[in-house]
Amino acid sequence: MKHFLFFVFMVFSLLAGLFLYKEDNVKSIEDKKIHVYASSSFIAKWGPGPALKDLFEKQNLFKVEFVESPDVNVTLQKISMDEGSNADVVLGLDQYDISRLGGKIKWRDIDRPGNLNYSNEIKLVTNERTFVPYDWAPLTFVMKKDSAVEVASLNDLLKPELKTKIALQDPRTSSPGLQFLVWVFENKNSEDAVKFLKELSPQVHSYAPSWSASYGLFTSGQADLVFSHVTSPVYHQVEEKNTGYLAAEIAEALPVQVEFAGIPASCKNCEAAEMFVAFLLSDEAQRTIMSKNYMLPVNDKVKEGTAFDAVKKYKTLPIKFYDQSRVEKWLNTWAEIRKNEGN
Repeated sequence: MKHFLFFVFMVFSLLAGLFLYKEDNVKSIEDKKIHVYASSSFIAKWGPGPALKDLFEKQNLFKVEFVESPDVNVTLQKISMDEGSNADVVLGLDQYDISRLGGKIKWRDIDRPGNLNYSNEIKLVTNERTFVPYDWAPLTFVMKKDSAVEVASLNDLLKPELKTKIALQDPRTSSPGLQFLVWVFENKNSEDAVKFLKELSPQVHSYAPSWSASYGLFTSGQADLVFSHVTSPVYHQVEEKNTGYLAAEIAEALPVQVEFAGIPASCKNCEAAEMFVAFLLSDEAQRTIMSKNYMLPVNDKVKEGTAFDAVKKYKTLPIKFYDQSRVEKWLNTWAEIRKNEGN
């Protein structure tokens, strides 16, 4: 009997030891993992995510686990409501997301290298303590070079031959769509902006829920113009060997989209998260983001000798963080215009 009890005790001790070892091992693995929330296009096999993950993991002991973020608003809502959220880094925030949604959660201050050769256009937002820019690009209308329509100003969008031929994004669900709406109100007084938006409606093929959906309308030939980044023609040049696209140079100063990384204050692996954000600003990471995300690098020297170096300098609006109430007012005005169109 004593031998049997001793045997049971030893088996129990062994199982308990294995369980504790497994728990410690799992904890150790989790301690070396960073959870990075990013868009589906960023983490797709053709996006910059996989290459960045490989580069970072080769240089550090930490592993990167991407979590798909289909919508920044939904992601920030989830993080704010879930005290046990495992988000260490959030990518893809732009200046409008930060203005409208950034206050939903608390963010960690981030130190960054001070010797970067930042592009002049984005220097106004490089000193922001809690969000670090990692790519940017002005937005305009992209078309085929053989297009019969010339677009040199916002008012040219009202030309009769462009009826139902313009692909735009819904400003409530798409950041480029919101950029376009703000662009209109920044260049026209309130009364003229409303008049312009009403006259523009018959010209628009549809207000797509996302940039990718609107660009699909353009590439499939359903639209002649699409509101997109000035770097979009570079994509066709590099990926398709097609130089037949151009980004319109418009009289009005162009809006600029800047994408930021942020670290929630609720981060689990905060120091490693800071290492990852700092890594995004390295020459190697900047080249990867530029060549896979088709946006301009914040580290200006990285584009030297590449197709992106040939992108012309456009006149751009100053980049700023807008007051939320002002943006919401413009969105409500747009929604009211769309509502009345259906009556």
